[in-house]
Amino acid sequence: RISRAVGVVPLVFWGRFGIPFGIPYPKRIVVVIGEAIDVESEGSGDDDDDDGGVSEGRVDRVHKLFLRELEALFERHKVEAGYGGRKLRIV
Repeated sequence: RISRAVGVVPLVFWGRFGIPFGIPYPKRIVVVIGEAIDVESEGSGDDDDDDGGVSEGRVDRVHKLFLRELEALFERHKVEAGYGGRKLRIV
């Protein structure tokens, strides 16, 4: 009834200790940083476009390399992060 009268659904967020709009519940966050991926600077490859841009083939190769390194990073650290029984699925 209130939402129809006001035209908005009132939402109340509850945090820790029952405080509305208060301190959020703690969540564990795991951050790992891998080695830098070496990418040649623009204009240094044979597969650049004639107008000075980067070709799709080059972007695809770097993207595949990035995904491969991301999966390796996950596999290397998943047990210590608490995801030992999981497989990374990138869609």
